Amino acid sequence: MESKKFLEKLERIDGAKLRNLIKNKESFVLYVRSEELYDKVKEIFDVDIVFPELAKAFPNLKFYWAELKDLEGFNLIPPSVVIFKEGEVKETLTGIKTWAEYLSKIRESLLC
Repeated sequence: MESKKFLEKLERIDGAKLRNLIKNKESFVLYVRSEELYDKVKEIFDVDIVFPELAKAFPNLKFYWAELKDLEGFNLIPPSVVIFKEGEVKETLTGIKTWAEYLSKIRESLLC
């Protein structure tokens, strides 16, 4: 089974797109994963499932995902959910978190 199947309805971005979003001072949520580390870091599977559900919970926010290998120059550890507000990192959640923690951090960072 392809592990990324849970993410197929969300847009995958690369480093160039991420830099553009930052330059344009966009607000969004980014999930950073690694297919290469998938068998070693079991939390990647968990966040693969949770992240699309977060996008459903916040239909008015932009959600993207990226493979670590496509984000050269960015210092991120998979799995991470990174919340950007107006092009700046407001929160980085590394590893799997509780549903309540994801919801509260997204609300605090982007909706307040």
